[in-house]
Amino acid sequence: MNCRTGPLVSIIIPCYNVAGFVEKAINSILSQTYYELEIWIIDDGSTDDTLEKIKAFKDDRIKVVSFKKNTKKVGAVNEVLKKVNGQYIAFQDADDWSEPERIEVQLKEFTKDAALGICFTNYRYVGKKTIASCKIALTNEELRNEFLHYTYKRQPGTAPTICATMMISKASLDKTGGYNPYFAGRVAEDIQWIYRILKEFKGITIDKVLYNYSVRAGSLTEISSTGRNVKSSYSVQLLSKIIKKDIQEGIDILSPENASELKLLELEACEDALAESIHALNETKALYKGSMSFKLGQFILRPLQLLKRR
Repeated sequence: MNCRTGPLVSIIIPCYNVAGFVEKAINSILSQTYYELEIWIIDDGSTDDTLEKIKAFKDDRIKVVSFKKNTKKVGAVNEVLKKVNGQYIAFQDADDWSEPERIEVQLKEFTKDAALGICFTNYRYVGKKTIASCKIALTNEELRNEFLHYTYKRQPGTAPTICATMMISKASLDKTGGYNPYFAGRVAEDIQWIYRILKEFKGITIDKVLYNYSVRAGSLTEISSTGRNVKSSYSVQLLSKIIKKDIQEGIDILSPENASELKLLELEACEDALAESIHALNETKALYKGSMSFKLGQFILRPLQLLKRR
């Protein structure tokens, strides 16, 4: 493939308060071996100098869109998805970065298979230390099993598909329409959209590390995993129930006419998340009580407890 000729690929980079990271993310896209790109950089109501960092880039392929109020990513990205011109659409998180050949390699898969609707890549975790990915879903069958029978509980030795690595066809975008607004702020928006794409189109994962996934304090992933976002604390449990309703009962629980049933499902998901947290806490407590450090502490404190009783 001549990297300066070929189908246009739209890259979407949503940004929110990522001034310390966004330059590396953008540079990784500007440095791609495939040149025919339009790069949509979204400032989703940042309160730091993210927008200034974005505007400092001078490249005719860049299109900057800014929002005064934060839309939790979903609203902003959906607005841009209405404007993209590419035959294919890819994504780049603003605190991650791509390897130079990522877009070229993914695009080749679409040119080989007209039925392909979505393509992921392998990745590495980057944080305090770099961690290579474990076993991930590679084939269409494996991806459908991961997303169409979604469960947030993973088998040991396996890792999730990283949604930010995806490239999709314009046909899959036209069919699914982007993110469901319901998931704004719930962290499962990517999974729910991919689920809808894989219901209709073929998917694959390229088993090559072409994406660097940042694990850092203050990221949306970190906020979700620590429970600082209340809605996100039960989002994965809720999404599992929503998908199960659709697959097993043919019920689109997110339709307006099912609002009452959705509320009940939210309550069930919240209860499940609470029960799982209590179970995990009890397991941790039991492990600690069985540890040598706990037993040593009890041995040291015992004489003091006896004196107190006197």
